[in-house]
Amino acid sequence: MTTTPVGYGDTYPMTTAGRFIGAVIMGAPAVSAVGMIDGMTAIPATDGQPTAEPHLDRAARWAAARLLIRDAAAGWLTEATLAAVGQAVAVSITRHRAVHRQQPTWAEALAGIDPDLLTPLTVPPDGWPLPPAVWRRELRARLMSQLKHTGRVAYTSRPRSLQVGSRGRAWLTVTDHSTPG
Repeated sequence: MTTTPVGYGDTYPMTTAGRFIGAVIMGAPAVSAVGMIDGMTAIPATDGQPTAEPHLDRAARWAAARLLIRDAAAGWLTEATLAAVGQAVAVSITRHRAVHRQQPTWAEALAGIDPDLLTPLTVPPDGWPLPPAVWRRELRARLMSQLKHTGRVAYTSRPRSLQVGSRGRAWLTVTDHSTPG
């Protein structure tokens, strides 16, 4: 391998095809070969400080978001809240099915309950680092998971598979909410 001088007093390695490898255009100094990688150069930051990589900033925002979601879910999804939302969703599913002759989507089921029960789901906290839609999606996913885990609803990954779970059916039967009206 030969080297070619480039005006700054540094030399840059040249491949057999005669092309420069590395950042010749950037004016980076040549470095020694590492293992099988011949002629790679390091590109220093323009101001002498290392530049922050965008994926690290994104990872930090997601980490902060996960902590906020975890804390919000722990504070909101208590047994009492799950019971109230679960009962309301069971009634909503039953009514939707009677009127439309099909199982509702999650959006349709949640639209049929008291919005005050879902206030934490709709309002992101101060300092939320991501778009509000991410807050709603993540908290709704935790709500869905908890309602399924407690047996208040049942669903699969298939669209419109949402139905009243065993615990929800038992509550509907005892309270006579099994028929719409």
